[in-house]
Amino acid sequence: MGGLIAWSIYGDIVEAPARRAQQEEIDARINAPVSAEDIRWACESPAETAFLDTMVSAYALQTGPGAIEGRGLRLRNQVSMGRLNIYSGYASSQYRADFLIDEKLVVEIDGATYHSSPEAVARDRQRDADIRREGYSIVRIPAQVVFEDSAAVVKRVEDARIALRRNGSSGRV
Repeated sequence: MGGLIAWSIYGDIVEAPARRAQQEEIDARINAPVSAEDIRWACESPAETAFLDTMVSAYALQTGPGAIEGRGLRLRNQVSMGRLNIYSGYASSQYRADFLIDEKLVVEIDGATYHSSPEAVARDRQRDADIRREGYSIVRIPAQVVFEDSAAVVKRVEDARIALRRNGSSGRV
């Protein structure tokens, strides 16, 4: 029994610095400065770029640690979502959100080409349910709205942020 305790203590002493260094490296990557240009580069469609430009303008977003920030809003894009399924060893709901605001609000920009068929609607509905189970709220904004009415885009985001604060983290917006 004493040998097991000694081995455990030795393992903690030897492995702790390596674990601490690994965690510091992860923290440094997560909190590395991110600019609007970094996020623009990762946008996957003209509609996503237009949404980003609208948000940068409306909130005076600037470089921040791990995201762009301004006027009380924090924005990241192309954020992986999903948890590891311990039984199968793979992510049970692995998605990538177009944008994540304030670490709780997922914003999806929906172009008609990829989101209007019955199959796409069903797929989006399942995706939304999976993401809500993870504790996030979701707002979907049609690409056409992004291109035609930036004020409506800002209002949708603000309404969703207000609903999120009012409802806590229920995942409903």
